[in-house]
Amino acid sequence: MGLALPAFAGARAEAWFMLIVALLPPGDTLIVLRNGDIKAAAFGVHYATAVVALLDAALLFAL
Repeated sequence: MGLALPAFAGARAEAWFMLIVALLPPGDTLIVLRNGDIKAAAFGVHYATAVVALLDAALLFAL
């Protein structure tokens, strides 16, 4: 779905999609932390993913 949006719906629709996608990694972080994994890995991987998705959405909104 993410690849079809820019082709058929445009950058603004893709930006909204990425904004929604950015909400998922913090939930993954909670799952990893509840299972007793390393905090640095949980925050480093999942929150970095959320930040990249938010930056991507911001750049797409700027188009």
